[in-house]
Amino acid sequence: MMSDVADELPVASLNRRELLRSGSLLGLTLPFAGGLGAAALSGLGAQPANAAAAGQLVIGVTQEAVNFNPLLYVNTGVETSVEFIVFDALWKFDPEGKLIANLAAEIPTQENGGLSADGLTWTIKLRPDVKWHDGKPFTAADVIFTLDVIRDPKVVVRSRNGHEHAESYEAVDDHTVRVKLKESYAPYVVSWQKTSIIPKHILSGIDINTAPFNTSPIGTGPFKFKNRVAGSHIEFEPNPDYHGGAPKLTSLIQKYVPDQQTLYAQFQTGEVDIYELQGIPPLLYAKAKTLPNCKVSPSASPFVEFIYFNCGKPQFADKRVRKAIYMAIDKKGWIDAVYYGVPIPTLSYLPTTHWAYNNKLVDPGFDPAKAAALLDEAGWKVADDGVRAKDGVRLSFTMSTTAGNKAREQAQQLVQQNLKKVNVEMTIKNMPASVVWGDYTVKSEFDTLMVGWDTLLYPDPDYGDRIISTSIPAKGGSGSNYVQYQNPEIDGLCAKGAATVKQDDRKPIYDRIQEILLDEMPFAPIFAYQTIVGVRDRVGGYVLNPYTPINTWNPADWTAS
Repeated sequence: MMSDVADELPVASLNRRELLRSGSLLGLTLPFAGGLGAAALSGLGAQPANAAAAGQLVIGVTQEAVNFNPLLYVNTGVETSVEFIVFDALWKFDPEGKLIANLAAEIPTQENGGLSADGLTWTIKLRPDVKWHDGKPFTAADVIFTLDVIRDPKVVVRSRNGHEHAESYEAVDDHTVRVKLKESYAPYVVSWQKTSIIPKHILSGIDINTAPFNTSPIGTGPFKFKNRVAGSHIEFEPNPDYHGGAPKLTSLIQKYVPDQQTLYAQFQTGEVDIYELQGIPPLLYAKAKTLPNCKVSPSASPFVEFIYFNCGKPQFADKRVRKAIYMAIDKKGWIDAVYYGVPIPTLSYLPTTHWAYNNKLVDPGFDPAKAAALLDEAGWKVADDGVRAKDGVRLSFTMSTTAGNKAREQAQQLVQQNLKKVNVEMTIKNMPASVVWGDYTVKSEFDTLMVGWDTLLYPDPDYGDRIISTSIPAKGGSGSNYVQYQNPEIDGLCAKGAATVKQDDRKPIYDRIQEILLDEMPFAPIFAYQTIVGVRDRVGGYVLNPYTPINTWNPADWTAS
């Protein structure tokens, strides 16, 4: 999610020309066994000389990763970081958007025989030299097992990743997988980039939803999961048998520091080497650029910040209420006052720079008078207590996000003030990340959320998993439609968009999807993220990648002097 900032927020002063590119927690106190020394784990006040030893690297995060099964976790960002460190997909995107073979020996194409002329049959050749962290060989059976798990309705996967489009699949031999699609599916190459493979020999025959593996994972990735201290840190050790070459680091730590300014102080003193994910608070951007022995720069991100409305709640059943709330909120003031103008406004689930973004979308604007009139029209009248009500239901609701995220807390206060002016009562109800992004979100127990997410198959614009009617977990579906939005036209358009291959033909489909979403407002888009990333000069090989939700895409290449 976006970065936290100070409690007192002066008017934005950041020079926007400094934005180079456009576009999701407790201090450590105990030494690691065989890991970092006590100096690297100390509290505030440490000096740069107390940084970790050569070969040891610390990533600072403000949310705590709790589920490490790459098919099940919810908290995109901090748990994605663990996924990239411990697991592998068949291929991945480099910073230029080019696919690089990983567990696969090559990217299937028609030229190399991996893709049939009609685009329906995929023949995927696997590397023969890959081992799981326990030494067992990786084979096509693991890929088939992963597909079985993803498609199993009893498993609460966070996304089918498009694999529901497979008609059949098989292991041709130990190092070849063949998949036959039901119909043309444009994002399928991204489906595999988003699918980390899990081990059949460990998980076969057990309940994946509750498996011990989910908190003690075994992957094929560049680092092995060593241990986790709840509320403190996760330690990884290098995998010397990694098929991409043994990692150059001797130890990698994901350190959980819930307060963004505390994390910034630890980055400043050298206790933390990499500060990304939510990023350095925009309030501190100008100051951060002057820090010695550091590189600080904005990084494009696929994430968009939203207010999620639970359309299953009576307050939000009418789209006019959702639209009125959107118009009652000063979105520009939110961006400028809280984030110092760093994020880029958007009216869609896509950043404005994306090829599929609908540039003809019309901003409803910030118009409290029109918002109040729309609520009146919808039958929500101001009651004696000053809060609107209809049919015995008060227009009162909670808004939740990660507790301790000061930027979000400031934004919530602004939204609360805006809504009060149109006689809508919003109460702030924040919780730890492990709670708010667990069943509270997945089972649609919330009223509204302040949340940042990307398209699950980014950079493909397909958003079906978050908006089609069969992807509502609270109604027995499998997917990420937590707002419980249902629209038959959207269902059809998403299916059509995914089946259309040519970009020029897809563009009008996604234009229409965005037009409908802006009109019906199941979620309110606010801005596309730009993350201010800080990296200490002792770190080598760390490269920003706008095609991933987090920059741990190449940890095997990292060094720490």
